[in-house]
Amino acid sequence: MKKNRNILIVLLVLIAVTAYFVTQKKSGTLERELSDFAYRDTGSVTRIFLADRTGKQVAVNRKGPGNWVLDDGSEARNDAINALLDVIRNIGIRSPVAKAAYNNVVKAIATKGIKIEIYKGNEKVKTYYVGGPTQDQMGTFMYLDGSSVPFVTQIPGFNGYLTPRFITNASDWKTHRLFRYASGEIQMLAAVDKEVKGQFIKLEADGKGDYDLYDSNGKKIEPVSQDKITSYLQFYENINYEMEETSISPEQRDSLLKTVPYREISITGKDGKNKRIELWKRPITPTTTHKTNASGDPFAYDIDRMTARFNNDTALVVVQFFVFDKLFRKPADFVVAR
Repeated sequence: MKKNRNILIVLLVLIAVTAYFVTQKKSGTLERELSDFAYRDTGSVTRIFLADRTGKQVAVNRKGPGNWVLDDGSEARNDAINALLDVIRNIGIRSPVAKAAYNNVVKAIATKGIKIEIYKGNEKVKTYYVGGPTQDQMGTFMYLDGSSVPFVTQIPGFNGYLTPRFITNASDWKTHRLFRYASGEIQMLAAVDKEVKGQFIKLEADGKGDYDLYDSNGKKIEPVSQDKITSYLQFYENINYEMEETSISPEQRDSLLKTVPYREISITGKDGKNKRIELWKRPITPTTTHKTNASGDPFAYDIDRMTARFNNDTALVVVQFFVFDKLFRKPADFVVAR
């Protein structure tokens, strides 16, 4: 954080020192290399580092085609990285900053700007600072490292400003992916709702392309419909959480984790890796959507969302009943109709 503060202070000083000379220049005489924010060869970008004035910083690293991770190994959101790469590749100049706005823009970038460093291999190929929007919300103030003046930037054809694409909060970069299994990738799956009698299933691949079904006592259920099992397993191709759980108090969190989760899903893939999610009824919080029933009586818990722990992570997440209810079944749901 101290390092970022010093960098921004130096930035402010450098721009201020050159202000007199900049105001004497005409836009047509500005050197191209001092206003060329775009880096066209985004396919060669291996690392992107971002930091803001509050001390937040994050780096995303390319591991392969369409595969980006944070420094802690967490998978990065493809939509966020694609949006950022779009800016890096296509950003252009709308105009230099007007003389009347110069001092305010410089101060804003120096005190609130976001720093971005772009790497190709171990080489840093671009560094610039991202400010806020122009008054019409159609341009973004930016300063290129080594330049003598900030600019108003834009992406041709895009209506809006670009600052929101420069995310410095690491949690906002993380993918919300929980389960993503293509056809045939699941070796074993067990799902139980402990509050509903008989709501337990265990599926195991038989090595021949089909699955065996077992009840809570380990009894094999026959005959079963492989089509119904296949349709059910397709749900696991795209299961995500909604958001990180930040609304419950530390006391509520501790109390929750001392209780037994009422729902659980455990999956082992063909690669031998196991993933497990535990689900609890979520306490009513300030962000709860429906707090009372039609009569005005308060609900005992959030009827739209559950609190979950994935793979024993210390961070809890919020999931929707709408997404997860369909995952909990009884063996009878897969038995061949007679």
